[in-house]
Amino acid sequence: MLSMRLLLLSFLVLIGMPMAMAFPSEYGKEGGLSGLADQPVLLGDPFILLHKGTYYAYGTAAKDGIEVFTSDDLLTWRRPANRLALKKGDVWGTRWFWAPEVYAVNGKFYMYYTADEHICVAVSDSPLGPFKQEVKKPILADEKCIDNSLFIDDDGKPYLLFDRFNDGLNVWIAELEDDLMTIKAGTMRSCIHVSQKWEEVWPRVNEGPFIRKHKGVYYMTYSGNSYESQAYGIGYATATTPMGPWTKYTGNPILQKPGDLVGVGHSATFTDKEGNLRIVFHSHQNKSTIHPRRMHISTVTFQKKGDKDVMVIDDNYMSPTLEQEQPQSRRYTNPVFEPILADPSVIRDPKSGQFYAYGTEDNWGDGHGRRLVPILRSADLVNWTYVGDAFTAKPSWKTSGGLWAPDVNYVNGHYYLYYSYSTWGDANPGIGLAIATGPAGPFIDQGKLFDSKEADVPNSIDPLYYEENGKKYLFWGSFSDTATQGVHGVELSADGRWVPDLTKKFKIAAGDFEAVMIHKRGNYYYFLGSKGSCCEGANSKYNVRIARSTNLKGPYRDKEGNDIAQRGNGTLFLQGNDVFVGPGHNARILKDDTGMDWLIYHGIDKKQGRVSTGSNRRVLLLDRVTWKDGWPEITGQVPSTTEQAAPLFQ
Repeated sequence: MLSMRLLLLSFLVLIGMPMAMAFPSEYGKEGGLSGLADQPVLLGDPFILLHKGTYYAYGTAAKDGIEVFTSDDLLTWRRPANRLALKKGDVWGTRWFWAPEVYAVNGKFYMYYTADEHICVAVSDSPLGPFKQEVKKPILADEKCIDNSLFIDDDGKPYLLFDRFNDGLNVWIAELEDDLMTIKAGTMRSCIHVSQKWEEVWPRVNEGPFIRKHKGVYYMTYSGNSYESQAYGIGYATATTPMGPWTKYTGNPILQKPGDLVGVGHSATFTDKEGNLRIVFHSHQNKSTIHPRRMHISTVTFQKKGDKDVMVIDDNYMSPTLEQEQPQSRRYTNPVFEPILADPSVIRDPKSGQFYAYGTEDNWGDGHGRRLVPILRSADLVNWTYVGDAFTAKPSWKTSGGLWAPDVNYVNGHYYLYYSYSTWGDANPGIGLAIATGPAGPFIDQGKLFDSKEADVPNSIDPLYYEENGKKYLFWGSFSDTATQGVHGVELSADGRWVPDLTKKFKIAAGDFEAVMIHKRGNYYYFLGSKGSCCEGANSKYNVRIARSTNLKGPYRDKEGNDIAQRGNGTLFLQGNDVFVGPGHNARILKDDTGMDWLIYHGIDKKQGRVSTGSNRRVLLLDRVTWKDGWPEITGQVPSTTEQAAPLFQ
């Protein structure tokens, strides 16, 4: 590709365009980013290998070799201690290490990559490397080529795809010898070249080929236009044999400018742990900057059209993030706030960046009486300060009860506080809404949304607001064993202030749950709900259980595949230990500025179960959430009791 860019540069100089505009001064180098809340995975030309339950990602990024990242779930990636799987000096070439692909064959790992605009292959005993060449040489010594990709057919015959520069950039294929490193003499064949209108934006490029076999048909994905063009996109061609002839799909491109992305392409498909066909590709950094490019992942399906199966890439892509090491100087030990902040809701104020936590009305036993939804503020989730109460007086739509389980969100430029209004054993509790212009209040009550009798849901408390695709929902519901029991959801009005039709409610969990929280990650909605006794001091048995669904409205199933709409289901996520009992009613999962996930929830210190007034001493606890095999985890499934690395915020 560089040869073509040099020709373009000469042309630009001739017409008087400044040289700095021709291409980035650090071409071939993927620079880093700092200070991002969600640190993206910065890889051009990405490739993903699944081996023994771990995903490995490789791509164009480093000046001195090929980087590798690992992941358990495709969403959060780690950088190993040895950053480079392939290092300059271990192989042929000194620059432009591009477009790696790694394959496990007969107990060895083969990396096909480009160096100095020549196609190469190196071998390792591990997917982490080091990848080396016994004889340091390219596959084709006398010709510049790029983007080589291995394909092994069902009969075991290996092929190599690659790009040649003899007609712009165009795709060729050749048979390989059994060593997987040597092209069989006389087998090189042309596959595809620029031939469709969408590919003619700039310049003449078909590149990044990859073959996937489906029902006896060979599908070759490729990219059209220069990777520097915002019109870079993905198309495919089909053939009945790997050697062709290849026919391009008339509906190309099948992915170009999805969502807010531009410059998407250089893809490779792979099968994930659940057996889904996925595709990984890169995009430009943003609409004004190419480098460093970002890695994204989507899903591939085949849809029947006439007598053919058409390859389709889902526009709903995921953008993985990079997990970074925490500075060891920042530490914390639970609890992060005491004496009480029960049923916490935590929001990061989009205006100030500060965190605000809200809790159930309680008497802290400090002589100040009942706090009507106490509010805390923090810059780091660890050090909290009480700043006041959300309400100056109780709402008037109910004659008695407490203000429980607030859920605060930033909606339509204001701060919406959904709350429960109930007493213990209340036959008709309800849910209301208060609104403020700032996160510290004061919150002005807007009245009742509904009560249990109106909703026909017993114990209608513990609201959770959720917004998706322009629609607003409220989830609620708690312990009950009556016929209409359970955690339910319903669509809210466009302004989020009322419920248009309660009869359209839908049930997602049984009545042995309360305190629902829903978290979207990748293709799944994760349900976290609390079970057991919340409020028996040191004898509390509260715990958190999880399930997930591909649809917001369910069904939600636990790890064993059981639907949590039936009682007794849900996989254990968090329970008490010898120090803290009754952990539960968690807030939403929050990210720190390195992309790590954190969960705030309440628990009770076994040695101090209650305050002097008799109220349960539910302290505020904080723990890191990690992900394994597509499920969230807290270490040991219990609250941490020793010093931990703290969340990091810039």
